[in-house]
Amino acid sequence: MPAFVAVVLLLPRNLVIAVLIAYRKVISPLYGDVCRYYPSCSAYGLGSVQQRGVVIGAALAVWRILRCNPWASGGIDEVRSPARFRYRITRAGFVAPSRGVDAAAASTPGSHAGHAHASDVRATSSALAPALSRKD
Repeated sequence: MPAFVAVVLLLPRNLVIAVLIAYRKVISPLYGDVCRYYPSCSAYGLGSVQQRGVVIGAALAVWRILRCNPWASGGIDEVRSPARFRYRITRAGFVAPSRGVDAAAASTPGSHAGHAHASDVRATSSALAPALSRKD
């Protein structure tokens, strides 16, 4: 697919991302730390739209907001990445066409896009450090 067509197809997703970024910078700080989950509901919504698109991402964000209530126990609830992600996320947070390399195929487990995950840190840390699971 030509890059111009991909940019046009990603335009609705990036418009929603721009609204979410503006919300996170302007309105979200006024409320403070009120979300029972990590990442916050606005960060979850942003990540879900970035990774899954407008329709599925918005549905995931609405479901998350409905679950975030005073009776919820909260906890860690990260956006589950799709099996294959065809785009790249820019430093500003917008989604752009990949540069011809499939992100899943180009990355080694645990490291991609210039950063490392906690699994890499644990592998290089001392043997006495406790291993954390997703439920900790």
